[in-house]
Amino acid sequence: MKCSRNDWRCCFANEVALRKVTLLMRATDPDPLGRYTAIGALGAKAKIAVQKILLPLTVALAGESMILLFTGKPGAGAFMLMSAGTCATLKVWCSDALGLPLLPLMAIQGLIIYGIPIAVGHEVILTYPPEFVWEAGVEVLIFNVAMAVAWKFGMRIFHPSPAMSYALHEFSKAGIKGWSRLGFGMLAAATAFQIMQSLNLTDAINNALPSGASSILAALVSVVSACGFFLVSMTIGGREASVVAKAAFWCLLIVNAMISASEFLLYGVAANLITIAIGFFWSSCRVPWRYLIVAMLCLSFLNTGKTTMRERYWNNDYEPPSNQSFDKLPSLYAEWIGVSYNAILENNAEQAPSPTQAITTANKNQTLLDRIDNLQNMLFVIDATKTEHVSFLHGATYSLIPPLLVPRVLWPDKPRSHEGQIILNVHFGRQDLNSTFATYIAWGLLAEAYGNFGPVIGSVFIGVFLGVVFAWIENLTARKLVMSMEGFLSISLLMNLMNSFEMVASVLVTSIFQSFVIVVAASAPFVRRTNNRPPVSSDG
Repeated sequence: MKCSRNDWRCCFANEVALRKVTLLMRATDPDPLGRYTAIGALGAKAKIAVQKILLPLTVALAGESMILLFTGKPGAGAFMLMSAGTCATLKVWCSDALGLPLLPLMAIQGLIIYGIPIAVGHEVILTYPPEFVWEAGVEVLIFNVAMAVAWKFGMRIFHPSPAMSYALHEFSKAGIKGWSRLGFGMLAAATAFQIMQSLNLTDAINNALPSGASSILAALVSVVSACGFFLVSMTIGGREASVVAKAAFWCLLIVNAMISASEFLLYGVAANLITIAIGFFWSSCRVPWRYLIVAMLCLSFLNTGKTTMRERYWNNDYEPPSNQSFDKLPSLYAEWIGVSYNAILENNAEQAPSPTQAITTANKNQTLLDRIDNLQNMLFVIDATKTEHVSFLHGATYSLIPPLLVPRVLWPDKPRSHEGQIILNVHFGRQDLNSTFATYIAWGLLAEAYGNFGPVIGSVFIGVFLGVVFAWIENLTARKLVMSMEGFLSISLLMNLMNSFEMVASVLVTSIFQSFVIVVAASAPFVRRTNNRPPVSSDG
């Protein structure tokens, strides 16, 4: 049926019907992993997985809300609001999902970083008035609703892009074997470079690079490693990998994680672990509970002794050493395990005096829950504006984004990459300027928006912006091949958003921009513009 320009109702109905048919075809595809696998096909699998967990999650959150309410625990009302916003957002996404699960990712992340501290009764809740905790719950609810409504609107005004991709041709021809081969190649290359770096075999390369290029090389290795883990985890989750391939994958993960965390910084390891979890979840339509439990226990255990190990090995400027020798890693981790074990038993690991009071405040006895607890940031900024009457920043931290996109090679004296956090911490009295040279205290996107524009307006601002952008990206990438430049850009975007809970907008945007430049530069020589649709005679 052909619609006239004025018959918008007919066009709208046809568009909705086309979306539903497309989603149905993708969801019933018996072999989604192959040469012509599009991001939208994986999005359909993610939709199935979200639909499976939505009802149990709703029941569990409702039960926890009742327990908190009837036991008189603080924050019960705020937890109810956060839970309602999360479940509603997931329901909205399932109604029109086409591809990348950016909206549910952000909603679930919000429930974790704002809701879990209430559920476990974190002590930070007791240090603020109950009305501030309630207001934090209201702000999270407004953020979720604004993001979901904006996403729904965006899915109506944006349309899927043409089925053309800049595909990695030689690997895409091999189908799932090409995925595995490329993934293992990327992992092997990244891990080999890390081993060489730990043995001081890359000094000649670093000395030959121009000023500022070393950070680009480090980012390249990080992106290559994460993309490799994602591709291989997709084949393992889809039950396409052999026993030998699985064993090689876990060995590479252990070696990569041990080297990455050897400077007592766990965020890189955590990002890779979450990337793998997304790969398992996306390809199998099931939450990888056993993997998640083991990964979280390992991170939590090492995080307990992290501060003590930093104080023993970091220099007087509270910066990590250049590298840890690969052959000394076993003894290093034996010591770390001992420190963490003693800290758990005694609940008071030995702490040396830290260089500044801010470091002690931020890091002393920090647990993994403390690290992901963004509720404390919301409560802090609410208290600062209502009790101390600190003024709002009116967008000052967002104005930093354009200059931070300029490469440091071209502008050596440009602002620090965490300048947005520095402005927030200094303005609201969390740190003085000198202490920001020793450590950065995280904020998160929602607390930053509140600090700039105040209650309601800040949450609506960041929620609407993210919702519209997510809808645009989901339509833009739905018909792109996974094994393409666009596919790797999508993986990179997911990685950055998964780690965005402690970022401000300027850090998140610059991180995404840098990773995109690296992906485009690294993949450009190996891609070719390709029609995504399989030929009729092909068996896919």
